[in-house]
Amino acid sequence: MEKRIPGNIEEARRLTNIAITTGQMLVKNGAEIYRAEDTIERMVLSREIVQEVDVFALSSAIFVSAEYRGESITMLKDIKSYGVNLAKIDALNAFSRHFVAGDIPLDEAHNELLAISQMPARKPLVSMFFTGLCSASFAVMFGGTWYDFAYTFFIGAMLNGCLRLTGEHNLSFFAEVFIGTLVVSILALFGSYFFPRLHMDMLIIGSIMPLVPGMVITNSFRDIISGDYVSGLIGITKGIFVALTIALGVGVILNIQKMFMLGG
Repeated sequence: MEKRIPGNIEEARRLTNIAITTGQMLVKNGAEIYRAEDTIERMVLSREIVQEVDVFALSSAIFVSAEYRGESITMLKDIKSYGVNLAKIDALNAFSRHFVAGDIPLDEAHNELLAISQMPARKPLVSMFFTGLCSASFAVMFGGTWYDFAYTFFIGAMLNGCLRLTGEHNLSFFAEVFIGTLVVSILALFGSYFFPRLHMDMLIIGSIMPLVPGMVITNSFRDIISGDYVSGLIGITKGIFVALTIALGVGVILNIQKMFMLGG
């Protein structure tokens, strides 16, 4: 299908806004920075009259500048929070490919993006089940028993519920991870105290794995390899702070346990 040239500056602005919104949604749902930048550039250039596009994306904001018949179009989109939703990333990738190919008219693009943003989230029980299964599997993989598997499954499910509650209050990632780690450590402490067959270290190790920023650090290295050094370093810095927060949360509970043991 042929590319359709925007008829005026307003239509060019709409095109740029659709592209930057797509990039914003990609980053908010866990996509790499270079993927968002490439998607925005391809979408804007899919209409031939827009000759030059500059895109600069970070994990906290995206800047786009385009030129239409000698007039400059500059837009900024803020990214206040982001997580991981691979289903939305897949839907956005499919949307951008069809848009660039000309299969989606500009007038319908906004509705398509709105439909993707309103995709139903996973049901709480399903999410809790798989988070618990993930935690329990790691507990066994690191040397835990099947008793540890069962109790870590429970802790992982409670962790998911805790993260959902904190997510509703728009807390910072530091507070969210710290509270989640405290919940995990307290439940592991009580479990090992009341059930001697359980191993506290295996319970904690398995339960904190959903909090470990493996994907964040992996995406950051991919950004650095792609030349997005600032975005990559920001992601690595966040990953380090998340790891330190996990260590802090576990350390607080272990120190409390040690003080009670010494006091007893």
